[in-house]
Amino acid sequence: MVLVRDNVRKKDNSKHLIPIDKPILLIEDQESMLLMLKGLIQEKYKIEIHTASNYAQAKALLSKHRHEYYLAICDLHLPDAPNGEIVSLLNRANVKMITLTGTFGERDKTSILPKGVIDYIIKDSINAYEYVVELVGRLYNNCHHKVLVVDDSAISCTMIANMLTMQNFEVLVAEDGVQALEVYKNNSGINLIITDYHMPNMDGFTLTLNLRKDYSKEQLAIIGLSASGDTDLGAQFIKYGANDFLAKPIRYEELLCRVNQNISMLEYMEALRNAANRDFLTSLYNRRYFFSQGKQIFQQAIDNESDISVAMLDIDHFKQINDNYGHEAGDDLLIHFSEQLTEHFEKDLIARIGGEEFVILFDGLTDDIVIKMLNDFREKIAAQVITCDEAKISMTVSIGFNSHKEQHLDAMLKIADENLYKAKQSGRNQVVG
Repeated sequence: MVLVRDNVRKKDNSKHLIPIDKPILLIEDQESMLLMLKGLIQEKYKIEIHTASNYAQAKALLSKHRHEYYLAICDLHLPDAPNGEIVSLLNRANVKMITLTGTFGERDKTSILPKGVIDYIIKDSINAYEYVVELVGRLYNNCHHKVLVVDDSAISCTMIANMLTMQNFEVLVAEDGVQALEVYKNNSGINLIITDYHMPNMDGFTLTLNLRKDYSKEQLAIIGLSASGDTDLGAQFIKYGANDFLAKPIRYEELLCRVNQNISMLEYMEALRNAANRDFLTSLYNRRYFFSQGKQIFQQAIDNESDISVAMLDIDHFKQINDNYGHEAGDDLLIHFSEQLTEHFEKDLIARIGGEEFVILFDGLTDDIVIKMLNDFREKIAAQVITCDEAKISMTVSIGFNSHKEQHLDAMLKIADENLYKAKQSGRNQVVG
């Protein structure tokens, strides 16, 4: 089983960093500031950072990598470009940017915010730099979110959509509540709806009420809009179920903060749900979630008289791996095994229910198909060699299968577990059932 022994484990801190697969360009003439900001970013993200200390260096990097950067963070006033020329350079290169500056007045806002600047940061405290670090991740994650803008004013709708596109959101639009419900129904992944109140056919209140029948504030964020003269609409929108409210005319900075705050809250709630439903180490579903969802799937299969089956899987000689290589190597193996499970059985309900024990629920598949899938997976695992630092480890898996419908899911699992025991007793690395 073990091909090469290595008793020395090296700590890999990169595992805990959030991966960002596109580089950023950091432009700052003060070396201490540049190094501090670069360090803060790399403490949180696994990301490639290119640095420049002046306009000329930035121009050279842009000529070489302009199509690679997803973001630039730049000092507004550089020794060889003291009047904000760096903004025009980045804008011509079509690179979105966050600007850093010691002071920032209304004149600066008017001159640079329309030029591809996502946000500006005044360099007055460590909190400002921490905000930049958070914004780096926020802007990257925004690519995975959809926002629906609902407004019967084409001008207002386009303006808001452009602001959101600047923040890397995918934006959809609708001109009234009726159309918004149709767009929401036909497009999965919409996390946020920004809706006006005064609209034909269906107003913002009625739209919010309709959405809240099926989606809570933790599942879908809604921000209400209306003219600044309607002083009571904000409170009314909240009472009807909105998460937040913005008065027109909309200021870009306020929209940026409110939208990002609401999206961050949705992500936080999703993280809490995952913490409750998923195994911390492998990110597979845990025992609790498996039985909660599995019993529903089982009952539907019984009611519909459709195929249903279960498999129990156990990594062979896992204790020996832990004893020989330590628990960190064992954890690496469990993570790798779980990733292979997710890839191979992507449409099925998978959970880690014990140390090295896993379960899969198959819905609507015949025995022949499932057994072939299980044997293909078993052979794939047996053929792999996993590298953990200097160690190279191979493993096998024993599998117990059962498709005989019992009165309860637990009874089906019990038979699968008995078949798993038979697989272990018969020499391991096989499917029994």
